[in-house]
Amino acid sequence: MYVAITRARRKLYLTHAKTRMLHGQTRYNLASRFVDEIPRELLQWLSPPSRRTAIDLDAAEWGAAQAAPQATPPAPTWRIGQSVRHAKFGVGVIIDAEGRGNDARVQVNFRDSGVKWLALEYARLEHA
Repeated sequence: MYVAITRARRKLYLTHAKTRMLHGQTRYNLASRFVDEIPRELLQWLSPPSRRTAIDLDAAEWGAAQAAPQATPPAPTWRIGQSVRHAKFGVGVIIDAEGRGNDARVQVNFRDSGVKWLALEYARLEHA
């Protein structure tokens, strides 16, 4: 991803598919984790907030931003569309989330166990 971004001459367009079909099942996809490292002031979303799939990025501005000191990245968070693994229910995809801190919970569509709401404080989810 870094090489692709640094090779852009004037503008860079990034896209990603929100969902894909794999073996007859819908898979929810996330934008590359590298997109989160691009300063927000350099991004221009080309699709509405509920269906964001493309980004317009000025390459010259990106180069200047890369030279600036970087802040410490935030702690990992669970996101809708992310694949997770649970010790009892197996592999699934987060389809909804609510709450914060100790009250945070996620709704996960597990491949073999169906849809479950899990309290993050107790669920011990792992990245899949």
